[in-house]
Amino acid sequence: MKNIQSNKVSTLWLKGRIRNIDHVCLASMVANNLDVTLYHYEPITNLPKGVKLADASEILDLSLLDRLQCIKKKEHNPQIPIAQFSDFFRIILQKKSKGLWLDTDVFIFRPFTYNLDKVYFCHEGKGRIGYPVIYLPSNHPIIEEYENLLLQDTLMPNWLGFIRGKLRPFIWTLLRQKFSPSDLGITIYGNDGFSRLTKRHNCFKEALNKDLFFHWTGNETNRLFQKVNFEDLINNSKHLGIHIHRKQWENMPINSGSFWEWALSKYGNEIN
Repeated sequence: MKNIQSNKVSTLWLKGRIRNIDHVCLASMVANNLDVTLYHYEPITNLPKGVKLADASEILDLSLLDRLQCIKKKEHNPQIPIAQFSDFFRIILQKKSKGLWLDTDVFIFRPFTYNLDKVYFCHEGKGRIGYPVIYLPSNHPIIEEYENLLLQDTLMPNWLGFIRGKLRPFIWTLLRQKFSPSDLGITIYGNDGFSRLTKRHNCFKEALNKDLFFHWTGNETNRLFQKVNFEDLINNSKHLGIHIHRKQWENMPINSGSFWEWALSKYGNEIN
């Protein structure tokens, strides 16, 4: 292995104003010496300094959103289609060698690099890989799985488990209920789907320690906005960052002594 290290990072924001949480996280990436490129389709605002912009249409056509619409559970539009579009986008970025993918709500504590010749992803817990942080070499077979799926008439993946891959579609078809693959759940191309593919292609065992980016997950990340001791997160080198996850907190009063208050004071000066 050549062991060529990179600090290149890419992410996506479709259009419009970047949320304050994402602004702070993007600013933390730049401050910790990551080379950050944000892909977008339409004009965006509230962008922190140091983030490069790039045309997302050069990576993936936005028309894919139309194929990802929920049919049976239309109330989940447009949230699920947008999230699943991002699931595909980050994989095509890997095909085009655009660097490590970080969700815009991943806060970075310290500089780091990754090996361009090796996969880079972490355990998230419950047997899954954390999809907010992934890197694949451009010739990795997982990329081909997503590419082949995009070429099909339907976006039904062949990597789902029995319930979502067989049973639920069978029942809906039997009941003559129209549905799209997106109706099967938000994670079918994301952390669940990707985790299944890492096992299929024998690289699940290469997943790194959960603490790197997913020390807290799910409801645990509410602690980032509450008065909870967070010194270990920012001082312990075993934590490179944290996936914020609970974005709705930015619309609530800021709790004194919280991680969010600290992060906002450190990286929120440019918010507009």
